[in-house]
Amino acid sequence: MLSASRPAGCSNCSVDRSRKFSACRWDSTAMTAIDRRAFLTASAASCAAWGLCLPRAVLAAESRCFVSACSDEDGNTLARVVTGDGRLLATLPLPERGHGAARRPGQREVVVFARRPGRFALAFDPLSAEPLRRFDAAAGRHFYGHGAFSPDGRWLFACENDYDNARGCIGVYDATVGYRREAELESHAIGPHEIVLLSDGRTLVVANGGIQTHPQAGRRKLNIDSMQPSLAYIDAASGALLHDHRLPAEMHQASIRHIAATANDVIGVAMQYEGPRNNLVPLVGFQHAEAEIVLPPSDAATLRSLQQYCGGAAMDASGQVLAASAPRGGNITFWSVARQCHLGSLALADGCGVAASGAPGGFLASSGYGRLVHHNALSGETTRLDDPAAAPVAWDNHLLALTL
Repeated sequence: MLSASRPAGCSNCSVDRSRKFSACRWDSTAMTAIDRRAFLTASAASCAAWGLCLPRAVLAAESRCFVSACSDEDGNTLARVVTGDGRLLATLPLPERGHGAARRPGQREVVVFARRPGRFALAFDPLSAEPLRRFDAAAGRHFYGHGAFSPDGRWLFACENDYDNARGCIGVYDATVGYRREAELESHAIGPHEIVLLSDGRTLVVANGGIQTHPQAGRRKLNIDSMQPSLAYIDAASGALLHDHRLPAEMHQASIRHIAATANDVIGVAMQYEGPRNNLVPLVGFQHAEAEIVLPPSDAATLRSLQQYCGGAAMDASGQVLAASAPRGGNITFWSVARQCHLGSLALADGCGVAASGAPGGFLASSGYGRLVHHNALSGETTRLDDPAAAPVAWDNHLLALTL
């Protein structure tokens, strides 16, 4: 629930925390996999009579939409597009489990990436769900699940693993010729997970998680004792390393995994801790230009609520609030960008996907138990969204906001 108390070190925060949100914890974080399947099956039975999909004509009044990978009760892997109030617009089958997605500027086109260690990427029309082009990572590479486009929509920069050489790289794809792979840039560390392009249209910022993996080892992490995460600023044209930001030595097991940027290039950072389970470490930070990464002070209760794992990061439309999800802890946390302090948290079991909803402080959040929730971190208002016409799904880790 949102805390009614003012977080330590945040005496200037003005968010109203008087309203309680215990009713927002609709699912227990202790729900088992069997319970989750049962939930999807029961939900499917209850809504079967409603049909499958909202007519696309509704988009005339619904321009802001959201894309997420997901899976249905039969284990089918999908990508779905929903409106801002949670109604289903389109569903696209995926060859394997998806992860993140990127919008191509100037086109009605989205690319969804495979989850590590998957190798597929699929471009599609988010309104019709028509597949436009599938392309795969190069030999000896796999995707990490995230990418970013150049402002003109031509170049796609995708986070990849050169796994035989334990080297992170950025694949560069030309969308105008069927996403042909034209170049490769160094990520300048191991494990590039998420990537954003800054407002200059030339500088890439890469969250290098620092964790070595190999497809032959499945999802096992191979270098936890020696991992060195980084936040790398890279020239998109030359591949040159512009700035390299590292955490203090005692924080080297905090994997920098997810990032989000404001319009003026403040970077929000969300991390996953691979050290001893009894350690309480800050996992949310901010960074700007050449300055070091700042980790806002947090009380012990807030740190415990993260369960050493942040699953996603997003900035609100105004650039005032960073949302960092903590699915293992069953919370979405909110942080002031200007004051760099914790504003409060929304309880949402297995809540991981988060994206700006359009209004200042507003976010759409999704969960692995099929929930979609709109929450405003500035007003404290929360709305659960349901579409009785849509078959239930388990939402995957990330939401992409787009305007059609």
